Amino acid sequence: MSPNLGPSLYEVLTQNFSGGLPMQQVSEEDRRVLSVLDNLQRLFNSRAGQLAHLPDYGLPDMSQILQGMPSSAQELLRRLRQVIRKYEPRIMRLDIVLLPQTQPGQLAYSLEAELKGMGQVRFGTLFTAEGKVLVRHLRQQQWLAHNNQEP
Repeated sequence: MSPNLGPSLYEVLTQNFSGGLPMQQVSEEDRRVLSVLDNLQRLFNSRAGQLAHLPDYGLPDMSQILQGMPSSAQELLRRLRQVIRKYEPRIMRLDIVLLPQTQPGQLAYSLEAELKGMGQVRFGTLFTAEGKVLVRHLRQQQWLAHNNQEP
C-alpha cells in the first residue's frame, strides 16, 4: 500500500487507531477508512487558530456556530469542505449534506467521499452542543464488518 494512502505515521508507530483498536485486528481496507476517520475526528475537534504553524487547521468555535443557527450551518459546511480538502489528501471527491436536526443544539452531516485507490465511503458527523464532534463510518449495515462495533 502506498504510504500516502494508508494509515498515518502515528498509527503505524503506535500500531493502534484511536480508542486503542490494534491495527492488526483490522483488514487493510478498513485500516484506510479508520485512519481517514481518525484524522477527520482530530481535525473537526481542533479549533482554528490553536496551532501557530497551521492557523487554519480545525474548525471555528462551535458554540458560535450553534448560536448562529440555522444560517451558520451553511458556513460550517463551507469550512468543512475547505479543511477536508486541505488536510485529508486521501479524499478525492467529497459531498457533504446537512441532515435534519433531531435535537436542539446539534448538527448532523453526511460526508460521502471517494478515497484514492479505494472508492466510496460515507461518514456520519454529529456536532454536539458541548462542542464535541463525533465521526462515524457508515456502511449499509451501519457498522464496520470486522467486529460489528463502532470505531
